[in-house]
Amino acid sequence: MAEAGTYELTGNLITMRPVVAKNPAAMAPDVSIVYSYKLEGNTLTLVAQRDLHGPVSSPLIVKLVRID
Repeated sequence: MAEAGTYELTGNLITMRPVVAKNPAAMAPDVSIVYSYKLEGNTLTLVAQRDLHGPVSSPLIVKLVRID
């Protein structure tokens, strides 16, 4: 998976909108995904909340750890 685009922060939510993607379907009009996020120390946790089809029933959880 590879995407580039824009994002918007609102409270503890981040909305990501792809502009360029390896998967052409990700570049369709009105495609976005909303994650809740939490930053604790060097760890950023993202939990999928909504996508193009509405609320996510089995949310994807992504943990990113900064390594210095």
